[in-house]
Amino acid sequence: MIKQPAYLLGIETSSITCAVGIANNDQLLIELAAGIKNIHSRVLSRFVNEALEIAGIEAGDLAGVVVSAGPGSFTGLRIGYSVAKGVAHALQKPIIEVPTLDVWAYQTGAQSMPVLSVIDAHRGEMFAARYLWKNNVLNRESEYEMLAPEALQSFCQTPHLVAGNDAKSMAAELLNNLPNGSQLANPAAAYPQLWALHSLGFQRFQNGELSDTASCEPMYIRAFKGAS
Repeated sequence: MIKQPAYLLGIETSSITCAVGIANNDQLLIELAAGIKNIHSRVLSRFVNEALEIAGIEAGDLAGVVVSAGPGSFTGLRIGYSVAKGVAHALQKPIIEVPTLDVWAYQTGAQSMPVLSVIDAHRGEMFAARYLWKNNVLNRESEYEMLAPEALQSFCQTPHLVAGNDAKSMAAELLNNLPNGSQLANPAAAYPQLWALHSLGFQRFQNGELSDTASCEPMYIRAFKGAS
């Protein structure tokens, strides 16, 4: 068991929003966020320093760095990983990667119906994964996939609760290809929430699911071909 307290730095850059948090174990203490396009490179390092100052801790007090692993914005993910790896390497602390689709699904809270987590992959496709809550524990029931909307007809055999900030803009495509009774999670957050990222990250931290700082890379799913 991890000794108490375990301060974790959280970094979310998979979407248009750049967000940084400090948590004590899985309890979010500080959150700084800016939802402006292409702002990540300008504010991320500053947010890290400000979050540490507000939390009243030194960088050396951190037990690890939790990073939203994607899929999502190629550019945002690269910037997030660059800062996360820099901090982790300088402090000789581990990185804990959390797939962004997991974060969206976790934000729904314990549900009786299966959850479909989606992120717009553009070019008429989406990133998706299926989940099921069992005894208040979120279990992933599929691989992480990149799908065309019509592929949902075979991907989801039963009604699903659809999570993700792109679900609303893709609602027609989603619901037209999902079984009757499927619905959008409500309300939809503007970006993957740091409380969920930290909760999942702390679980992985406790379980020893740590990534190699030198070799870890974002979960692009689609090969990188330029900025997004």
